[in-house]
Amino acid sequence: MSTSKNFRWTKPMERHFLEILAEEAQKGNKPSNTFKSVSIKRVATSISEKFGVQCDAKHVENHLRTVKNTWKTICTIRENSGLGWDDNMKMITCDGVTYDAIVTAHPKYGQFLNKKIDSYDEMALVVGQDMATGSFARTFANIDLDDINEGSIPLNFDTQHVDEEIANISSSGTSKRKRKNVQENVEHDHIQFVGEKLGEIAETLKKFTEDRTPYLYEEVMSMEKEGFGDDFLCEVFDFLAKNELEAKAFLAKKTKHRKIWLQKFTQD
Repeated sequence: MSTSKNFRWTKPMERHFLEILAEEAQKGNKPSNTFKSVSIKRVATSISEKFGVQCDAKHVENHLRTVKNTWKTICTIRENSGLGWDDNMKMITCDGVTYDAIVTAHPKYGQFLNKKIDSYDEMALVVGQDMATGSFARTFANIDLDDINEGSIPLNFDTQHVDEEIANISSSGTSKRKRKNVQENVEHDHIQFVGEKLGEIAETLKKFTEDRTPYLYEEVMSMEKEGFGDDFLCEVFDFLAKNELEAKAFLAKKTKHRKIWLQKFTQD
């Protein structure tokens, strides 16, 4: 049996963890945003027995925080109107151009795009009600601003160092004019920083607002090599160009699934 110190979560452990906590939530053992201690202990005991490890309540509580962060990321991605959602597959869908643009700006989002989200329903029961997910209608500008600030200087930066600089100048008998210059220099740097970040946001938004009609045309007509006629594919393109949601769903599909869709379109 692995020791508590060497404990590491695996995918099967996480699925088991979520299944048990989902049951506990349905039983009413999560009266607020926190599970009862009996539920946490049940998970720890079950994980230890099923996987031959030494799992304790602290491991469960820490991993619960990790799952909450994962859910928050999923909700942040879903709140973009430019993305689709396959409720049967529990999958956030998007076309190739959108995928490349998002992953370029946010590499960590790639694992949640056009891939089935494991244990989505269980996560929704375990942590989904802990945080407001909004109407899934935020723009990419909202996300870009948050992520640009992440790990960098916040826009409401701490001015403690400015106060200290002014205090040092005051104690040395420097004039009010020099104190004013210090403040102006810091404010100028701050404004310049914000301007640069807004420029990055504008550039990213430009990628999402480009006309994707030519890309749609190329993807539809590429199905000619799968045995579909040119006239038929032109008709399909005209239909998809007028139906944005259908077009997004088509572009998100793999070739074999596109063939199935086209065959059904022929019948209709």
